[in-house]
Amino acid sequence: MFRRIIAITTAACCAIVLSATLGAQTKTPPAGKKDHAFKGKVEKVDQKTNMVTVNNENIPGWMMSMTMTYHVDKDAALKDLKPGSKITATVYDGDFQTLYDVKLAPPDKK
Repeated sequence: MFRRIIAITTAACCAIVLSATLGAQTKTPPAGKKDHAFKGKVEKVDQKTNMVTVNNENIPGWMMSMTMTYHVDKDAALKDLKPGSKITATVYDGDFQTLYDVKLAPPDKK
Protein backbone atom coordinates (compact mmCIF):
# COMPACT_ATOMS: atom_id res chain seq x y z
CA MET A 1 0.00 0.00 0.00
CA PHE A 2 2.80 2.41 0.92
CA ARG A 3 4.57 1.76 -2.40
CA ARG A 4 1.38 2.48 -4.30
CA ILE A 5 0.99 5.86 -2.53
CA ILE A 6 4.62 6.76 -3.32
CA ALA A 7 4.15 5.75 -6.99
CA ILE A 8 0.97 7.81 -7.32
CA THR A 9 2.57 10.82 -5.60
CA THR A 10 5.65 10.57 -7.83
CA ALA A 11 3.52 10.31 -10.98
CA ALA A 12 1.45 13.34 -9.91
CA CYS A 13 4.59 15.39 -9.25
CA CYS A 14 6.02 14.44 -12.65
CA ALA A 15 2.75 15.43 -14.36
CA ILE A 16 2.74 18.81 -12.61
CA VAL A 17 6.35 19.53 -13.58
CA LEU A 18 5.73 18.44 -17.18
CA SER A 19 2.61 20.59 -17.56
CA ALA A 20 4.37 23.61 -16.04
CA THR A 21 7.28 23.11 -18.43
CA LEU A 22 5.04 22.82 -21.48
CA GLY A 23 2.91 25.76 -20.36
CA ALA A 24 5.92 28.06 -20.23
CA GLN A 25 7.70 26.91 -23.36
CA THR A 26 10.64 28.89 -24.62
CA LYS A 27 12.64 28.21 -27.71
CA THR A 28 16.35 28.75 -27.81
CA PRO A 29 17.99 30.60 -30.69
CA PRO A 30 19.90 28.46 -33.18
CA ALA A 31 23.55 28.20 -32.18
CA GLY A 32 26.14 29.79 -34.45
CA LYS A 33 23.64 31.50 -36.75
CA LYS A 34 23.80 35.20 -37.64
CA ASP A 35 21.13 37.30 -35.99
CA HIS A 36 19.13 40.14 -37.59
CA ALA A 37 17.06 42.94 -36.06
CA PHE A 38 13.37 42.51 -36.90
CA LYS A 39 10.71 45.24 -36.90
CA GLY A 40 7.09 44.91 -37.86
CA LYS A 41 3.42 45.55 -37.23
CA VAL A 42 1.23 42.82 -35.70
CA GLU A 43 -1.79 41.86 -37.78
CA LYS A 44 -3.08 38.87 -35.78
CA VAL A 45 -2.32 37.12 -32.49
CA ASP A 46 -3.25 33.47 -31.88
CA GLN A 47 -2.83 32.68 -28.17
CA LYS A 48 -3.76 29.00 -28.64
CA THR A 49 -0.92 28.25 -31.05
CA ASN A 50 1.53 30.89 -29.72
CA MET A 51 1.74 32.41 -33.17
CA VAL A 52 1.59 35.94 -34.45
CA THR A 53 1.08 37.30 -37.96
CA VAL A 54 3.36 40.26 -38.65
CA ASN A 55 3.93 42.61 -41.58
CA ASN A 56 7.69 43.07 -41.25
CA GLU A 57 9.97 45.77 -42.56
CA ASN A 58 12.74 44.87 -45.02
CA ILE A 59 15.62 43.07 -43.32
CA PRO A 60 18.70 43.40 -45.54
CA GLY A 61 20.44 40.07 -46.01
CA TRP A 62 17.55 38.08 -44.56
CA MET A 63 14.06 38.87 -45.89
CA MET A 64 12.16 41.45 -47.90
CA SER A 65 9.14 43.22 -46.43
CA MET A 66 6.21 40.80 -46.26
CA THR A 67 3.48 39.45 -44.03
CA MET A 68 4.12 36.07 -42.39
CA THR A 69 3.03 34.00 -39.43
CA TYR A 70 5.69 33.25 -36.82
CA HIS A 71 6.06 31.27 -33.62
CA VAL A 72 7.07 33.39 -30.64
CA ASP A 73 9.95 32.06 -28.53
CA LYS A 74 8.32 32.93 -25.19
CA ASP A 75 4.63 32.45 -24.54
CA ALA A 76 4.57 35.44 -22.17
CA ALA A 77 5.45 37.82 -25.02
CA LEU A 78 2.04 37.24 -26.62
CA LYS A 79 0.04 38.66 -23.72
CA ASP A 80 1.06 42.25 -24.57
CA LEU A 81 0.54 41.96 -28.33
CA LYS A 82 -2.58 42.90 -30.25
CA PRO A 83 -3.34 43.79 -33.86
CA GLY A 84 -1.71 47.12 -34.66
CA SER A 85 1.13 46.71 -32.14
CA LYS A 86 4.56 47.55 -33.45
CA ILE A 87 7.23 45.12 -32.35
CA THR A 88 10.95 44.46 -32.45
CA ALA A 89 12.51 41.01 -32.29
CA THR A 90 15.55 39.03 -33.30
CA VAL A 91 15.58 36.52 -36.17
CA TYR A 92 18.33 34.12 -37.23
CA ASP A 93 19.66 32.86 -40.55
CA GLY A 94 17.90 29.68 -41.57
CA ASP A 95 15.02 30.11 -39.11
CA PHE A 96 12.06 31.68 -40.91
CA GLN A 97 9.51 30.43 -38.39
CA THR A 98 10.37 31.96 -35.01
CA LEU A 99 10.68 35.45 -33.55
CA TYR A 100 13.03 35.67 -30.56
CA ASP A 101 13.04 38.27 -27.79
CA VAL A 102 9.82 39.97 -28.98
CA LYS A 103 9.21 43.40 -27.49
CA LEU A 104 6.70 46.18 -28.06
CA ALA A 105 8.37 48.98 -30.02
CA PRO A 106 8.27 52.49 -28.59
CA PRO A 107 5.49 54.65 -30.07
CA ASP A 108 6.28 56.74 -33.13
CA LYS A 109 7.45 60.28 -32.41
CA LYS A 110 5.18 62.95 -33.82
